[in-house]
Order: sequence, then structure tokens, then C-alpha cells
Amino acid sequence: MFLQDGLKTIVFMKALRRVVFCQLIACLICTVAALAIGGSAAAVSSLLGGAVCALPSFLVIFLMYLTRNRAASPLGIFVFEFIKVSLVILGFLSVALFYKELNWLAFILSAGVVLLSHVFALASRE
Repeated sequence: MFLQDGLKTIVFMKALRRVVFCQLIACLICTVAALAIGGSAAAVSSLLGGAVCALPSFLVIFLMYLTRNRAASPLGIFVFEFIKVSLVILGFLSVALFYKELNWLAFILSAGVVLLSHVFALASRE
């Protein structure tokens, strides 16, 4: 029983790491495309849009890894996801308020691509 639960946790964490890796790759691809199309302000906006979505995911994966034996309950996962969504909203607001040269199109497109990249990461099985 314990071995089976441990195996499920390892497979779950591997899938989550793959999601975060795909989000980071999508962020970098969007940044390079924005640099080529719109210049440095668009590239920075794109990088910030991707980072606002990818970094909270990375933080949640890290927290889940640290508390993998204590917080494996549905309530624990709900709390971690609440933290992630709160950080994404806070990141969007912070970038919108403090980065004056924000290219909204690059910012929103990069955030959208990064948020949707988990679909492709979970669809691709090893």
C-alpha cells in the first residue's frame, strides 16, 4: 500500500515537472518571437507575461515536493492552487502598475501561451 502511494506520488510529480518545463520553454519561445517582431520592449513584456504564469507554477511544484508526505490531501492541493492563482493575479497587477513600457499584446499573448502549454505537456506521454 505504502509503495503504491509512493509510486503514484513520483509519477504525479514527474508530470508536474514536465508541465513547468514546458511552461518555461513556451515563455522563452514567446520572448524570442516578440524580440524578433516587436523589439526589446515587446520581448521584456513577453518575458514578464510568461514569468508571471510560470514562476507561480514552479513555486507550487516546489512546495508540493517539500510537503509531499504531509499535504497530499485534496485540501492541500486546493491551498497550493489558491496560492498559485493569487500569485498570478498579483503578478499581473504588479507588472501592469509598475512597468510603464508594457506592450500589452506581447504580455497577454505570452501569458496565454504559457497558461495553455500545460495542455500539450500533459498530452505528450513519455
